[in-house]
Amino acid sequence: MFRFLTNRITILVFLVLLMAMTSFSPGHRADNRAHESDDDDFLYNIPPVHDLVEEPSKQGQRQGQGLSQATIELIAPGLLPAGEPLNINVALADYAEGIECLITWYVNGEPVKEDQIVTGIEIQAFNHRIMYSRIMEETIDFKVSIHHTTMLNESQILEAEKTIIIENYDISHWKEVEAPRVLSMVTSRYNGDFTLEWAENNDYDVFEKELFINAKGYTSATEYLIWVNRCFQRANVFIGTGRANEWELHEVFIISTSLWLNSTPRGATTIPSRTSAGWVFSEAGYRVEPVVRFWPERSSEQGQSFAFHSRPLDIRTREVVDARIGVPASSGCIRMFCDDAWWIYNNVPDHSTVVIY
Repeated sequence: MFRFLTNRITILVFLVLLMAMTSFSPGHRADNRAHESDDDDFLYNIPPVHDLVEEPSKQGQRQGQGLSQATIELIAPGLLPAGEPLNINVALADYAEGIECLITWYVNGEPVKEDQIVTGIEIQAFNHRIMYSRIMEETIDFKVSIHHTTMLNESQILEAEKTIIIENYDISHWKEVEAPRVLSMVTSRYNGDFTLEWAENNDYDVFEKELFINAKGYTSATEYLIWVNRCFQRANVFIGTGRANEWELHEVFIISTSLWLNSTPRGATTIPSRTSAGWVFSEAGYRVEPVVRFWPERSSEQGQSFAFHSRPLDIRTREVVDARIGVPASSGCIRMFCDDAWWIYNNVPDHSTVVIY
């Protein structure tokens, strides 16, 4: 009986040892190592946390810096064709997102627009309307300023500037646009204060004079045309082909027309003749020279008509006896400085058109 129990115990111990050896067999250990290796690879392949999310300390540090590392640039054309809309954009770089700022736009040094912006959100383009005119500046200066106050109450300012060349419309455009204004503006009524100083400082400009004569369609039998303007006391001499709409201003002279409104007749006439000897008015005690006649159809019985001539001169000494000029002062003729009267005499031929208005 004792031997039987001993054998049974021996068999049980053997089975336990056999099972233990099986659980730690080479194949089983290899499978375990394979699983352990897979787990290790999984753990090693997880990206570090700082690669996925910016550390709060760094993000706060960037926002604390505000705009200190940022740059700014204005994006706009260097040359703007006539009539094209002007849109200017702002490009920011190297900035922290979420920064509240004040943006201010300037045109030729004057602030024209302010707005609140937040970095990281697209800044709206600045749209500027160009006010075109015949006489205007060829360039416009633009500036943008972005202001931010940091958490330490420090001011940070970014600025960018750009000068844009503005192309104007051509002269044919302005002739068409301005013609109604000029034709309604030009007048033959004297508007001055009866001083030479007023005449020297007031007149139509070159564009207005040329536009008026060409828009009225005046022609001439020669290459010259004279427009006597009573409003500003001017004799405007034009050169062209003689045909309408081809006149260019050549010379301008200060004159004196008649003291009475209708004594220098309005209208278009011609130059029939001239004389270097001038006219002598013995009873009045003066002479004028030279003389370039106009309005031949209104000549007096003595053959005298209206004319361009000098101011009244002493018969003997030829010194000026009536110095008035630049103001209405004559009896109907066109008084001029002596040199200017001689210029008309020597340059503007007979049969040239004379317009009085």
